[in-house]
Amino acid sequence: MSTDFLTNNLELLASVGLFTAVYFYGYFFVFHKLWKGRARYDAASCGISLAHGTVVAALACYGICSQEWVLDAPNTYFQDKIMEYSMAYFIVDLLNYFIAAPDDYLFIGHHIATLTYMISCRYFVRHGAVSVMCLIAAGELTSPVQNIWTLSRMAREDSPTAKKIYTNLSPFFTLFFTIVRGGFGPYLTWTLGKFYLGGHADKVMPRWLAYCWMFKVAFAIFGSMVWVYKLWVGLIKFYSKKGSSSRRKSEGLFQRKDD
Repeated sequence: MSTDFLTNNLELLASVGLFTAVYFYGYFFVFHKLWKGRARYDAASCGISLAHGTVVAALACYGICSQEWVLDAPNTYFQDKIMEYSMAYFIVDLLNYFIAAPDDYLFIGHHIATLTYMISCRYFVRHGAVSVMCLIAAGELTSPVQNIWTLSRMAREDSPTAKKIYTNLSPFFTLFFTIVRGGFGPYLTWTLGKFYLGGHADKVMPRWLAYCWMFKVAFAIFGSMVWVYKLWVGLIKFYSKKGSSSRRKSEGLFQRKDD
């Protein structure tokens, strides 16, 4: 590894070290008594996702609001640092998926698409970071709620508190995720596609890369739509079972009174 590479990527390498430390802390100390096997890996992954999504969503939103909306503008120093922090997370979490869940093709594909999008923006064309900020904001705005929901879902059978959190949070999370990923996501895809596929960024990036970017964005939105569908199916099933259980209890109560 050359000295120049280390010097130019200290923040990226430091962020990789940070997420690795958070991952191992969660795996070996926080979750080691709660779960085993893949569930423990998933919980540790949620830990680093919380450390990533909560911070980067706020920074990306600030970056969008504090700068002019120019999709082919040169990247700023602030935008580069956000991308490096985010890239570090995806690198560490990708390694987690390759080891613990190599069959989860949807998440692996999503991570690779997102990571390569940011790498090409940060290191090759050095333009278009506004689009990355928008995608980070749309993708990570739901992250804090999503990870709390996921952890409570995993622990609901063993913890009454986790079950209560999961039950109460599920409707809000499903609606919130649907609005952000299912509503704002497609609109953002259309906006970016109209700009990049229309050739408006040809002066700063080759057209083939613009097509690659939009393919990755479309793939990410497709994955989000799958998630939206699964969330609503799961929520409907949950309330159907809950309603059936309540009716059975009521019928049993009336039968005991009749007896």
